[in-house]
Amino acid sequence: MKITNKKTKIIATIGPACKDSSILKKMIKMGVDMFRINASHNEDSDNLVNLIESLRMTSVIAEKNTGIFLDLQGPKIRLGTFEKGEVLIKKKQLYILTSRQIIGNSEASHISYENFYQDVSRNDIIYIDDGKIILKVESIKNKDVTCIVVRGGKLSDNKGVNLPMTEMSVSPFTNKDRNDSLNAIKAGVDYIALSFVSSAKNIRDFRLFLNKNNGNKVQIIAKIERQKAIDNLNEIIESADAIMVARGDLGVEVGVEKVPQIQKEIIYRSNKQSKPVIVATQMLESMITTEHATRAEVSDVANAIYDNCDAVMLSGETAVGNNPVQVIQTMASICNAVDQHLDELIAENNTIHKFKLTHSVATSFCKAASQVASENNAKAIMAFTSSGNTPLIASKTKTPHTIIAPTDERYLCCRMSIYRGVIPLLLPKKFQEITRWRDMIKIAVDECKNLNYLKKNDIAVITAGIPIGQSNGINSIRIISVD
Repeated sequence: MKITNKKTKIIATIGPACKDSSILKKMIKMGVDMFRINASHNEDSDNLVNLIESLRMTSVIAEKNTGIFLDLQGPKIRLGTFEKGEVLIKKKQLYILTSRQIIGNSEASHISYENFYQDVSRNDIIYIDDGKIILKVESIKNKDVTCIVVRGGKLSDNKGVNLPMTEMSVSPFTNKDRNDSLNAIKAGVDYIALSFVSSAKNIRDFRLFLNKNNGNKVQIIAKIERQKAIDNLNEIIESADAIMVARGDLGVEVGVEKVPQIQKEIIYRSNKQSKPVIVATQMLESMITTEHATRAEVSDVANAIYDNCDAVMLSGETAVGNNPVQVIQTMASICNAVDQHLDELIAENNTIHKFKLTHSVATSFCKAASQVASENNAKAIMAFTSSGNTPLIASKTKTPHTIIAPTDERYLCCRMSIYRGVIPLLLPKKFQEITRWRDMIKIAVDECKNLNYLKKNDIAVITAGIPIGQSNGINSIRIISVD
C-alpha cells in the first residue's frame, strides 16, 4: 500500500447498497477512510453491534484502519396528519400551528414540538418542508400559534419544520439519541455526531453523558446546521472534537445562497483551532442514479478541499446509490487531483487560504518538522503519538508532506482516520514495552517498509515526546535515512 497524493479523507454512509462485505472491501481499497452509520435508519441495537463488528472485520481484511461514527437523529419537528393527506395554504392567509392533538385542515395543523408555543416569539420565521413554505408568527394564545403565510403551497402529512430564529428549550439529545449512544459505546464506535447543536453547553452535556457511560474514548462531532450554531460557532468548535458542515438543514435555516460563505468560515475557524472538519450533503448527489458526477459537483468537492477541509462525506450516494464503488473511485480521483495541486501551491509558497494556528509548543515543533522535511526532501514526517494530538496539529500546519502517525492503540488509529494527510500506523508493541527511542523508531520504520510507505534510503523526519508513551507533548525532532 503505497503513499498516494490523496490527503483528504473520504467518509461513506452505510446503507442497503453497500452492506455486502465484498463491496465494503472494494470501497476501502478505493479510498474510504471512515464509515458513517445513520441512526435514523438503524433502530435495532443488535443490528448496530453486528454492523460495527462487520465493518471492523472488513477493515482488518482490507488492511486499513477505517473509523466508524454514528450520526444521531436529534429532535425532529414535524407537522401532524391532515384530513385528506394534504391541504393548500395561500400567501397572506392566517394559519395556526398548535401542539394540541388535532387533525390538520386548511386553518390549522398539529406540530410535534411540545414547547413550540412557549419558545417562539412574534415575527419568528418558520420553514416547512425544507423551506418550500414559509410562515411568520403573528400571535400566541395558549398552545395556538397564529402565523401569516409568507410563501404558500401544499402542506402534507408529517412534513419537517425548521425554526431558525427560535431558541429551542428542548435538548438536541433525545431519548432515542440516548439509547443509540449507549449502543454505540457498547459497540465501540470512534465518533458520535450530535445533531442540531446550538451551543457549547450541548457539547459539554453530551461529553458528561459519554464519560458517565464508559464513553471516554468516543469523540464528539458537532453538526453545524442551525443559525444558533453559527452564532456560537467559536465556542462550539472549542468544545467539540470535530466539526461537520451539515449543509442540508443549514441551507434551510440560513438560505442556500449563504451556505458557501458559511462553509468557508466554519472550515477556517475549525482549522485555526486544530479541529478536524467534515463537509457533507449532496457532494456527488447525481451519482445515486448515474455513473458520472456533474461538473458542478466536482467543483463543489474541489472547493471544499481547497478550503482545507479534513474530510468529505457521502450520504445517499453510497447508502442507496446504484454503484457505491464507482462513487468512491470518483471521489478519490477528485481528492487526489486537488490534493496534489494544493501541495504544488504550498511548495510555491502560494498564500491561498492561509490561516494562523492557535499558538502552542506542539504547533512550533510541527512547523519546524515540516520545514526540516522540506529542506531535506523527506518522504514523510513520522509523528509518534499516544493521544493523536501531534498528528492532528501537524496536519493543520498545511505541510505538503505525508504524516505517518505510529501509535500503540487501535482506537487512536481509527480516531485519526479523518485527519487530513495522516496515515495511522499501529505498532506491534506497546510503548511501555519499548525503553529506547531508537528501538521505537526501528519498529515503526520496519512496519512502514512492510506496508511500502517507506523504502531504503528514504529520508524521514521523526517527532516524538520523551519519555516514550506519555501524553506530555512533542519535544524532540530527528532526521533519519531508512536502512
